[in-house]
Amino acid sequence: MIRQAAAVVVALTLSTSPLYAQSTPVNLTVSEASATVHKAPSVGSPVIGKAPRGTALVVTREVGDWVKVWWPSAVDGAGYVRTNAGTIARGNAAAPAGAKAAATPAPVGSKTAVAATPAPIAAKTAQVPITRPSAPSPASSLYVAPTHIFGIGAVAGGSTMGFGASARAWKKDRLGFQLEVSRHSFDSVDLLSRATSTDIAPSLLFAMNDRVTDYLWLRPYLGVAGHLVHSSRTDLIFTDATESANTFGVRGFGGAEMSFSSLPQFALSADIGYYHLPEPFVGFEPGGMGFSISGHWYVK
Repeated sequence: MIRQAAAVVVALTLSTSPLYAQSTPVNLTVSEASATVHKAPSVGSPVIGKAPRGTALVVTREVGDWVKVWWPSAVDGAGYVRTNAGTIARGNAAAPAGAKAAATPAPVGSKTAVAATPAPIAAKTAQVPITRPSAPSPASSLYVAPTHIFGIGAVAGGSTMGFGASARAWKKDRLGFQLEVSRHSFDSVDLLSRATSTDIAPSLLFAMNDRVTDYLWLRPYLGVAGHLVHSSRTDLIFTDATESANTFGVRGFGGAEMSFSSLPQFALSADIGYYHLPEPFVGFEPGGMGFSISGHWYVK
C-alpha cells in the first residue's frame, strides 16, 4: 500500500506543466530561401544577417509589414524581417502524443504506475525552447504602425498666417492627396491697405520610408500644391475703396506626419516650402517661404 501511494505522488510531481506555457510565444518561420534581417524596419537600413529557410525566429514586436525578432549577433540583440518572408505562428506547438498520456496518473492499483512516470521527463526536456530570449512577452511591447487612409482636420500657417480645414488621403502608403481651404489676411508693403484671401489648395504627396519606435510612428513626405486664391483689398484710409482679384500659384514643400502609439488615429503634420504666388494687387507680396502645421483625425 505504501509503495502504491508513493507511485501516485511521484506521477503527480513529474507531470506538472512547465513554466514557459504561461506565456504565448510568437514565431516567424522563414519560408523563402533566406530572409534578410535589417537593423531597422526599412529596406534602406543596413543588413545585419540572413536567416535560411526553416529558421524559427522569435518575434518580440510587430511593426506594420515588419516584425522585430531576437537576433543575438546584433548590438542590441534585435533585428527586423519583412512578414512576407515567412509564416507567423502564435502559441506553443502541439505536445508529443506521449506527453498527453503521461500527464494523467495511472490508477492506484495499476502495476504500470511507476513505469509510466519517466515519460513527462522526456517531454519536458524536449519542449523547453533553448533559444528562447529573456525578453518580455511580445504582448507587453506590441505596437503596430497605423494604416492611415482618409483623415480630416485643420491647418494653420502659410506664407502669411492663415487658418482653415484640411482633408488628406493615402493610397498604398506612398501616394497621397490633400485638399486645404484656408483664409488669410495681410497688409500691403506701405501698410495703407489690407487684403483678405480665400485659398483653395489641392496637393499631391509622396511618402518616403517611415520610421517606427515603441511609441512613435513617423512618415516623411514631399509634395507639390496648386493655389487658387480669391483676394479682396480694402483701403485703410478710404474704406469705401475696395477691389478683388483671382490668382493662381504653386508650392513645393516637404514635411513629416507623426502618430503616437497611445492615439494612432490622430496624426500631427508639419511642413515647410516655397510659395510662388503672384501679387493680387500692387504692393502686396503673398509669396515666399512658409511653414504650416496641421492635424488629421483618420476615420479609416
